[in-house]
Amino acid sequence: MFKISVPTNWQDDLVIRVSKGEVDEFYGKLAQDCIGGGRPAYGLPQVSRQAAASHIDQVRKSGRAFNYLMNATCLDNTELTRRGQREIHALLDWLESIGVGSCTVSVPYLLEVVKKRSPHFKVYISTSSRVDSVERARNWEDLGADGIILDSVSANRDFSLLRRLRKGVKCELVLIANVDCLYGCPFRNYHCTAISHASQRGTISQGFFLDYSSLMCGYLRVKYPENFIRGDWIRPEDLGIYEKLGIDRIKLVDRTMPTEFIAGVTEAYLNRRYDGNLLDLFPNSRKKLMYKKVNLFSKMKYLFHPLRINLYRVSKIRELDFDMFYIDNRSLDGFLEHFVEKDCRLTSCRECGYCRDWAERTVKVDCLEREKLIERYEKYLSQVISGGIFRYV
Repeated sequence: MFKISVPTNWQDDLVIRVSKGEVDEFYGKLAQDCIGGGRPAYGLPQVSRQAAASHIDQVRKSGRAFNYLMNATCLDNTELTRRGQREIHALLDWLESIGVGSCTVSVPYLLEVVKKRSPHFKVYISTSSRVDSVERARNWEDLGADGIILDSVSANRDFSLLRRLRKGVKCELVLIANVDCLYGCPFRNYHCTAISHASQRGTISQGFFLDYSSLMCGYLRVKYPENFIRGDWIRPEDLGIYEKLGIDRIKLVDRTMPTEFIAGVTEAYLNRRYDGNLLDLFPNSRKKLMYKKVNLFSKMKYLFHPLRINLYRVSKIRELDFDMFYIDNRSLDGFLEHFVEKDCRLTSCRECGYCRDWAERTVKVDCLEREKLIERYEKYLSQVISGGIFRYV
């Protein structure tokens, strides 16, 4: 039976709200530390080490474990300096002292450091490491990985690969379920690296981050609605297919979201059924829910930089919300069966048309409102790419 990892937003009510069932782990990290991670600091709750330790203690008392994220893809080579070494060792010592028993990394060097410094830690390999082949998985396992969170973009619907991975490695295999990244995403590596620096303490950007990659991702969905269907999501109803393949765990996102969202999504996957808009399960489809628990002052600390960017122009991002789209989750029953034997790597989506056909039947949106949203996206992206968003003239 699956185990489920749930994100924490550092709100103590979340631990109470999330049913146990298969949920045996919470995961998260401080908004900023010496390593960084997979979300920009401005979108995360700002908690002190003392508050984090108290929350983790509550998680452990509830019978669940805690996984601390150290999943930046780039540390600006600071890990190979005396200062960087001291900071990493101090972070690991603190994590041990508050009862954390596992962590997630993207950098091979960090995997070895953790295993040397804190040998009892279970170490998972982040999806940002893009493990999408048997040999790459074996290499990570040989380095000491206890589990691998597979590259959701390339692995979630590649059942031939998943079967071979299960036979090829002994470590735990994990899939992220409620994500909707672009299939064949060209922004992935850049996005992961940019976010890493946006969550590291002491960088030149000071946590400031304009998320070009997410903007482009949203635009390509709005302009080509089949991208909603071509994403890498796994519906609650389809978990059984992955369970039969030997996948050990699913991971849910997102730690930027309020308790009601995280608890609701977790309940849907525990029940293995959701009646409603598929997009309700994704954190980046409902901007009105995001960052609700983030203190306004803390956000401004990272984003209020009038000498770096035109604050009026950047504020227009609030108009780029594709909440108008609706996909009846149950209308997708049977959709996944096509991929059980189909190898998408060997063909072009433009030639296949399978997801496009499903999108035409299932994606509902007001066409006029969609055209207006496309125009707003194009205007905003033009400002970002031309550099106009950084100027006042």
